[in-house]
Amino acid sequence: MAAFTLNLDRKILPTLVTCGKFDGSHACLAVATSSGNVLIHSPHRQLPTDINETPEDSLEKRLKWNGELAELQIGKQVLSLCTGRLTEDERDILLIGTLTHILAYQVEENADLFYKNIPDGVYSITIGKLSWLSNQVTVIGSNCSITILDGEGNEIFWTIMGGIVTSLAIFDFDGDGESELLTGTEDCEIKVFKADVILWEIKETAPVTALLALPGRQFAYVVDNGTVGIYESGQRLWRIKSKHKVVSIRSFDVNGDGKLELVTGWSSGKMDARSCVTGDVTFRIQLNAGVAGIVEADYRRTGRPDLVIVSIVGEVRGYGAGLMISTPEPGELIRKFIAKKQALLMELRQRGANFQNYLGSKLAVNMFPGKGAVRLALAAGPGLLIYCVIVFAEGVFEGETMVVHPNRPEEELEIELKPDDNMTVDIHVKVCVGTANTDLYQVFEIVRQLPQFCMYEIISRPENLSEEFKNCGVVFEISERLKRIALWLNQSFLLTKEFDVPDEGPTAGFIEFWLRGMRDSYIHCIRASASGKASLQTEDMNFAGDVIQSLATYLGIQELGSEARFPIEELKLCKALERVKGLREVDARLQADAAGDSTLLKNLVIRLEDARILNDVEGMKKRLLQLKNVNSDLMRENEIRTNSSRELASTLRELNVGVRKASRLRVGRASTNTISRCRTAIQDENPKALIQALQNG
Repeated sequence: MAAFTLNLDRKILPTLVTCGKFDGSHACLAVATSSGNVLIHSPHRQLPTDINETPEDSLEKRLKWNGELAELQIGKQVLSLCTGRLTEDERDILLIGTLTHILAYQVEENADLFYKNIPDGVYSITIGKLSWLSNQVTVIGSNCSITILDGEGNEIFWTIMGGIVTSLAIFDFDGDGESELLTGTEDCEIKVFKADVILWEIKETAPVTALLALPGRQFAYVVDNGTVGIYESGQRLWRIKSKHKVVSIRSFDVNGDGKLELVTGWSSGKMDARSCVTGDVTFRIQLNAGVAGIVEADYRRTGRPDLVIVSIVGEVRGYGAGLMISTPEPGELIRKFIAKKQALLMELRQRGANFQNYLGSKLAVNMFPGKGAVRLALAAGPGLLIYCVIVFAEGVFEGETMVVHPNRPEEELEIELKPDDNMTVDIHVKVCVGTANTDLYQVFEIVRQLPQFCMYEIISRPENLSEEFKNCGVVFEISERLKRIALWLNQSFLLTKEFDVPDEGPTAGFIEFWLRGMRDSYIHCIRASASGKASLQTEDMNFAGDVIQSLATYLGIQELGSEARFPIEELKLCKALERVKGLREVDARLQADAAGDSTLLKNLVIRLEDARILNDVEGMKKRLLQLKNVNSDLMRENEIRTNSSRELASTLRELNVGVRKASRLRVGRASTNTISRCRTAIQDENPKALIQALQNG
């Protein structure tokens, strides 16, 4: 049973729901509405004590109260909301992120704390204390970058990311008693940062949309394909997947046993609570509309927080800890009993069957690259046929599972696997094998692992190499035995036979490893010598970065510099930098024109009002016509400015992605220096400095 219910009578945007104590003691809801404003609901708001406040003072304030509700007009699309404390003041501040800026608003004083332009957009915000900084800070997730601001809005940290940063969390990942920064991005990556160092990272199968810190070095994550799960110390405990999308997650003691459950709000309106250890459902309810957000707040002032659920139509429900009683859905028990009956009947049938034909049966399994993909070859034992194969692999198939059911049972079957990205993938295979004309099968369960670079096949040295290929690549030094590099090659690539460093002959003490990408047919060459010189010749900057990061992780290298040459990428980034310069000039000119038109508009309104007072009909017509023309100009300029802003954001993202590629060609301090030098070159609009930073770090 809900402890309380109310209705805000507004359309609420999904995920844009937060809660804070803006006066230091009373919990208030803050939500973003479909009209682009921020609505604040305060059920215990104290009436203003300033009896001398004049109507003019009230008009100057941005936040207008109407009973328990107040609406803050933003004027731009709201992308993110957050509450917290940046100073010793007990009152929470409200942080609002848009496509162009972040606003820190002091609700109780009805005033801005700071306002800062963020050209990359504010897609996620969090407030907290990080181990490498001395005070509470604001962390902003943007388009391919992360920015950290102090309590006054000054930038104190910036780094590059691979995509839009859609989620942030602050928690102790490594158990040292200090908090690290957890990030989730649109390019499906989850990373843990400690200053400039990446402590841990993993790739998911879809954009990461939400992260939540939990006790005991656990954190929950949400993926855009309807997946929610929990990691502990970098190992996944469990995950579940639904056809509906997860909107919000929160930890709360639902059943009052002293242990937190993971509460999940879904786009379908369902809200469920699961055990953080097993993922089993302990509580479930269904709202009349999709969930917009879930927060924890003492909304009834009982001294204990309630779980507050907000739907997209403005319905608000509150549940107290330990007061939630799960009621089974209609027909749920019947469905369970029917499923149990079917399982028992199948077991009874199998116990009475004759399995003599399956004694000693085997299944041969082999994986090898060929025909533009990884081939999974299966062969049944003598007298047996393959009826069905179920392959489960994250990020390989749409939906993560593929069922192969040949029209006729076959003795041998070959399945094509094409991972989209360079990442290690666990393959779970179930093969149904049986004799001819049978309806009872023996099921073989197989687990294999696709290496990170399984989509690259070994080739001999090509005879004709283009000049572009010869001029591209990365050169670096590693003080490591060639045998260990050979071990990394055997582990990271799908080889038909084990690679070893020759001890004799002209290639003794030297590695030359030629590859062809099966996705794009690009040629690559990895070389290493006993003297420590190593190089990677390739035109693919992404592949070069993946190889260097993988090699550094395997060998435990903390610092690695390199010299890189990628003329096509360098030219592309220089052109992007020129576009940014031109777009910024256009934006400045449009802003000046808009300011002039706005002043003219105000003057025309005043003259129109004067003509109305004087009953000057002709003058009114003239001013109205002028107003119409100026308004049309403003609308046209606004459309041009909007398109220009979109193009600028897209170009900045292209630059940030290029900088990230360059940083992945180095490890440790060299990578950080590359990012810093590239950013300075972009800010100074200096293409020569940008190219030099890309090449030398």
